[in-house]
Amino acid sequence: MNMRKEVSLWALGAAAILLLTSCERAKPSPYDTSLPVLEVMDHLVDPGAWAFWRASGEVTDEAGAKSLTPTTQEGWLAAENGAVQVAEAGNLLLLPGRVRDAEWIRLSKKLTHDGLEAKAAAEAKDSARMFAAGAEMFKTCTACHQKYVAALQPGAEPKGAPLPDWPADVKQKQNQFLEGKKQ
Repeated sequence: MNMRKEVSLWALGAAAILLLTSCERAKPSPYDTSLPVLEVMDHLVDPGAWAFWRASGEVTDEAGAKSLTPTTQEGWLAAENGAVQVAEAGNLLLLPGRVRDAEWIRLSKKLTHDGLEAKAAAEAKDSARMFAAGAEMFKTCTACHQKYVAALQPGAEPKGAPLPDWPADVKQKQNQFLEGKKQ
């Protein structure tokens, strides 16, 4: 066999292998994202954010201003734990089946960043840094809600395109989850 035919056979074989491997079925996701995002928000993000926010800044009422800064180790730990919940929730929002678009990705990553900054502020027991971190977290939450939640509120006027539906397999898992909760 001459050299040209040998090279052609090798190229043909490599192309066949490439074609066969590219035709493999996509592997199913190892992540179970049947828990709806609203449940993630209700049970993880909101409690975490509020645990942190309740430990930073101050409130003013008729009795005057009162600092929310923790005064006990348990209080500092509660703020830190809340920040960790928020940081990890940002990661959960990036799981396959939950991502909606590029802005979703950006805001989810920002939520993780904000949560980690809030955790560092609580670890440092730095009330001014906690207040700033809490404000950033609030801005991230508000930006996400303005884009992804406002159109879902009863009586609200949608801003922009409506929220796209989930992929069929994820929606089916979410519906199964919700049906199981009703029983």
